[in-house]
Amino acid sequence: MKRIIGLLMLLIPAVSQAQNISGIVCYEKDRLPVPFASVALLQLPDSSMVTGNITLSDGAFKLDKVKPGNYFLRASFVGYRNSGKAVTMSDGKNDVALDTIFLSEIATALNEVTVVGERLKGKEMVDRTSYAIPEVIAKTAGTGYDILKKIPQVNVDFQNNITLNGSSNFIIQVDGRQRDREFLARLLPSDIQSIEVINNPSGKYEGNIDGVINIILKKEARYGMGGNISGSIKPFNRLTSSLSGSLDYSAGKVTFYTTAFSFIQMLDIKSTLDNRFTAIDSLTKMSGIGDFKVTQTSVNSGFDYYMNEKNNISFNVRYKPTNQTVDMPTNTTLYKGTSPLNTITSMMDQKSGSNETAFSLFYKKTFDKQVQELTAEANYYMFSSGENSNFTNTRYPYNSDVILSTYSRLEENLNNRNYFMSKIDYVYPLGMYAKLETGYQFYYQQMGYDFNIDNREESNLFEYAEFRNSAYGGITINHKKIGFQTMLRVENSHIVADSVTKPDYTCFLPSANLQYKFSPSHNIKFTYNRRINRPGIYEMNPYWRIGQSYAISQGNPNLRPDYRDRIQLTYTWNFGSNYFSPYVYNEFFSDKVSNRFSIVQSPVDGAITTLTKPYNLLSGYELGGGVNAMLWYVNINARIFKGHFDGFTDQAFTIPSRDYFSYAITSYAYANLDKKKKSTAFLYVNYNGVNLNAQSKTYSMPIYGLGTQYQLKSHTIGVFWLLPFRKEVNFQRTETETPAYTSKGTTGLDIANFIQFSYTYKFNKGKNVKKLDRKVQVESDSKSQAIGQ
Repeated sequence: MKRIIGLLMLLIPAVSQAQNISGIVCYEKDRLPVPFASVALLQLPDSSMVTGNITLSDGAFKLDKVKPGNYFLRASFVGYRNSGKAVTMSDGKNDVALDTIFLSEIATALNEVTVVGERLKGKEMVDRTSYAIPEVIAKTAGTGYDILKKIPQVNVDFQNNITLNGSSNFIIQVDGRQRDREFLARLLPSDIQSIEVINNPSGKYEGNIDGVINIILKKEARYGMGGNISGSIKPFNRLTSSLSGSLDYSAGKVTFYTTAFSFIQMLDIKSTLDNRFTAIDSLTKMSGIGDFKVTQTSVNSGFDYYMNEKNNISFNVRYKPTNQTVDMPTNTTLYKGTSPLNTITSMMDQKSGSNETAFSLFYKKTFDKQVQELTAEANYYMFSSGENSNFTNTRYPYNSDVILSTYSRLEENLNNRNYFMSKIDYVYPLGMYAKLETGYQFYYQQMGYDFNIDNREESNLFEYAEFRNSAYGGITINHKKIGFQTMLRVENSHIVADSVTKPDYTCFLPSANLQYKFSPSHNIKFTYNRRINRPGIYEMNPYWRIGQSYAISQGNPNLRPDYRDRIQLTYTWNFGSNYFSPYVYNEFFSDKVSNRFSIVQSPVDGAITTLTKPYNLLSGYELGGGVNAMLWYVNINARIFKGHFDGFTDQAFTIPSRDYFSYAITSYAYANLDKKKKSTAFLYVNYNGVNLNAQSKTYSMPIYGLGTQYQLKSHTIGVFWLLPFRKEVNFQRTETETPAYTSKGTTGLDIANFIQFSYTYKFNKGKNVKKLDRKVQVESDSKSQAIGQ
């Protein structure tokens, strides 16, 4: 026993003498951090490897429990020369923080991240593309929007609407927490370290999103006060304006922040609709000119509390009201064959408003092992909306003032949605090159619909509730030239509602990424994912809603989720100062929701009219290819595709199979007008092609505009001209074709003198403190129909 105690006494000092080594690895050329670099600790003099790790996204690393001795710490990364530092660990010595280790590029290879003037390229990783933001770009930007305009795959239009690879179905995160796009206005460009683009979200994310833009902030923020204020105005013709502001204040371990945004747009609109009922040889022609107005406000506020080096907590609250009005007088002529019979004059007044409030609480804990972390999050969300639609119709004989009949109707449509979500995520490293990720999420949502006609309750209250449990797990491996990630997310939903025929369902959502790096400037990536789209609050409203032309629309509470399976092959080439990434894909979809148009008898006057209702109608595939590129000073996202819809038959209803073809392009080009890069000219172009559904096609006109921007210290002034020299335009056209009914509708805008002026001021007062990590993911049901939104 004494010998055992003596042995333990000898081991205790040895354990207590173990210390930690930490440091940062950066590129020598631009001093930017190197993520996922290999770090190895070698014993001297024999150079045997003792331990190792990989750097985080900020280039930092940590080696735990290193015993006293002489070592050499070596850092390596593909395409760069190895570099390192000698380290001596002595008895009783505190933890060692090394000076920055710089990696220099191998002369025979091209840079993987190259910056020339205001151009940058991306570093391809197995699950994302990371774009480091150098100081030269940050200095020429006013807000976070200006930074995003220079990121390949991302496009920002003249009203700061953002698309990723031409799609708006993605989320924006700041340090891993989801934010509204308005939040980007508060970000100081000098605080942004890098921007990550995830095109194939893993099982960690909700199964319905197609992409993620994650903005990584520098680990240093000011102690004191900082913020900005930004505004834009279109004073000519009809008013369009926006105003945003932000304020951050740091006091020791706590950071408080508030950001606010307000938007208003007024437009003159023109609408036409031709409906032909082939079965009864009848035609209606409607036209009208009216006013459109939308206002939206958003306020975000919260705090971050940095308890210690390994624990932090964050709280956020958001409030977002939206209001929209449409006043539209119309004239409709009714034909029998080619002969006009009657005229109907209508006056419509439609008002809608919504309010959403969200509360989020987030906690993060890191461990001694690098990469290992635990995060927990809880969100509570409340949404309510109300829509009042009021119209009065008067019918006359054609070319006569004699009133045949009048009809008026006031509809009040009330929607409510609340949800609670809690989740936990855990990451555990497996050696130097791999990590495990797993997590669980609980989700409960409740939706309610109520409908009143002419201020009378209709006894048609409908309530819908869903309980959802989700879990995911997977592994990520990065080793030399090969990267691999695979995850599986499983979601089980239980629905409580009277008319739902399938109250329980389980879905499996796998994803995989496989990457091979030929060299630092060439790599190829294969991706696969399965996504789910659940019906939204507006698609499930079960009540008949009657418009001024007596057309009926109705939601469908019995809608099922639809699924998409997508495989994609992407090649990325960095050459010179350019980024070029072509891709091909094949997507298979099933049970996609689309509107079904039927002929019914109007409850108003017994005449024939249309009923529009969503169903799970579409299954098929889509094959296409595209390119994301930053070529010199031109950011291009282009896609061309063709597809096929399978035929659909349900009792007496049949939709034949059909093929389709379309293309889309979005581009932003800019050029510096002076050597100091204070003046910039830019051009914006967007065309979304044709959107096809089961029985309809929607065409949108190309959008283009040009502008200029001038920066003077902390002030930025700009001007943008949308569709120069154009006046009235047909902004959108929709064509519908069924065996018994065809229609063609257009929406026109008065776009004359759409010249927008903008101004931004940013300020930065205080000293630096460590930036906190926080993460908030909140859904949104608000909708508005401003140009570009």
